Amino acid sequence: MQRLPSESIDLIYIDPPFFSNRHYEVIWGNGAELRAFGDRWKGGINVYVEWMRERLIEMHRLLKLTGSIYVHLDWHAVHYIKCEMDDIFGMGNFRNEISWCYSIGGRGKQQWGRKHDSILFYSKEEKFYFNVDEVRVPGKTGTYMRRGHDEKGREFLEKTDKKTSKVYRYYVDDGTIPPDYWTDIEQLNREDAERLGYPTQKPEALLERIIKASSKKNQIVADFFCGVGTTLAVAERLGRRWIGCDVSPIACKLARRRISKVIKEERDIEIIGMPHDIDELKTMEPFEFQNHVIVDLLHGTCSRTKSADRGIDGHDFGHNPVEVKQSDGVGRPVVQKFHSAVLAERRNKG
Repeated sequence: MQRLPSESIDLIYIDPPFFSNRHYEVIWGNGAELRAFGDRWKGGINVYVEWMRERLIEMHRLLKLTGSIYVHLDWHAVHYIKCEMDDIFGMGNFRNEISWCYSIGGRGKQQWGRKHDSILFYSKEEKFYFNVDEVRVPGKTGTYMRRGHDEKGREFLEKTDKKTSKVYRYYVDDGTIPPDYWTDIEQLNREDAERLGYPTQKPEALLERIIKASSKKNQIVADFFCGVGTTLAVAERLGRRWIGCDVSPIACKLARRRISKVIKEERDIEIIGMPHDIDELKTMEPFEFQNHVIVDLLHGTCSRTKSADRGIDGHDFGHNPVEVKQSDGVGRPVVQKFHSAVLAERRNKG
């Protein structure tokens, strides 16, 4: 982010790791790619808040004066982060705390079922772009209002104010503006076609509503925790330009693959910051390095477990066992253990 020029982005959406002390192990798509995905924060909520604050300050710098930002959180930290955003963006630029409600999960015996995420919506200045007409939804038809059709055949709903006798008419095809609680977009389930195996992957419909309302065509949309590229793919489909960042090289490659399916014309998608030499490879997270070797270099599949893998980290494209070590030297005991693992799988090489 520090390399990007100030006031260069029209819309930012981020879905940062939640402060939930969970740890995910992700099988990408068909099981070919695995990475460790964690949102554990040693040191407590204060460490998480400070970590977020540093990044939110940078995002404030990057936003155009007419820009806006949406920060997607859950109940663990939303109120802490709102205080930080009030300080960074200004309390007067707070627009909404959107509750994205869903029916999946959220069961509890000692509290009400937690079935919503919170999305904090801020603008940078008082004057900002927001077009609700782009995101109107069908109005409710089973209401107490009178139903009718005008001379052109358009269906309308009508009600009369009891005090003033004034008649209010609403055309059904105009739709209605969504409130700050969204119940019409469900979480992804395992059977959804757009599902890629990312544990916190959000539905494209959610991003489509945000991008349509808060940006115009050819404007720049950024997601600095882009994961598998949902925001970027939707932005591309809607004719926006985009910037995405993620700490995971594997996620960046998956995002590029996903966006390539949306792009209509021939165009290269550049990934900046991928490891290019030995020194950079040594600094990769262990499981990212493992994925890089097995998936990218050997075109194979990673084991589904990080530990208790019997000395086998995955298999190459010929289904030969592979063990990956990031250290400079590998001793005889490691080789002997791997040899035994290869024999146990009844393979003659690995």
